[in-house]
Amino acid sequence: MNKLTKRKFNFKRKEQLNKKLALQVLFSIILVGAVIVTKNLNSDLSDKFINAAEEKMNASIKILEVRDTIAGVAIAARNKLPFVSAKNQAAPVSGSLYRKHGINNANGESFYNHGIDIKSETQSVKSITEGKVVSMGTNENLSGYIVVQNEDRTFIYGKISEAFVKEGDSLSKGEIIGALDENMILHIEVWEDGVSINPSEFLDLTD
Repeated sequence: MNKLTKRKFNFKRKEQLNKKLALQVLFSIILVGAVIVTKNLNSDLSDKFINAAEEKMNASIKILEVRDTIAGVAIAARNKLPFVSAKNQAAPVSGSLYRKHGINNANGESFYNHGIDIKSETQSVKSITEGKVVSMGTNENLSGYIVVQNEDRTFIYGKISEAFVKEGDSLSKGEIIGALDENMILHIEVWEDGVSINPSEFLDLTD
């Protein structure tokens, strides 16, 4: 091997070592960041993530529903970090959690709930955020519903028997938008980036 060939070989070897070292440094930075983020998360949130993952692995549900749940937990985790604003919202009704977000069991069958259901003590329903009414109507699952858009989040209020707003209305936080029927159950969903978020993560429910 002549001197010129040897010099080129040493240069390439040094370049490969530098790339390998750079990758190691980058991996170390990412690892440290992950540790910092993990320490900032609540332990109960970590437990919820683990339980949700195990539940989704064992349940016979669609792959998109698994994606929605995992993504929703990730968004909730992000909102719990100290450097992300995540103020608790007042509940749309006064009541307690009746049916949870995610997989539920009823009459021996499992089904997926993209929102939560609240057993209400009040018939009036309030908007939990300011926004604009973008859609209203009825369907078999939600009965009467009102859809409110607030920046990147979409709020769906279901089981509404009477609406006090109309499509295109601008809403203020806490404004009464409708009333429940005699069953006094409110269904609410929150969507962001195409996935459903667990509303109970940021709503102030009595139970």
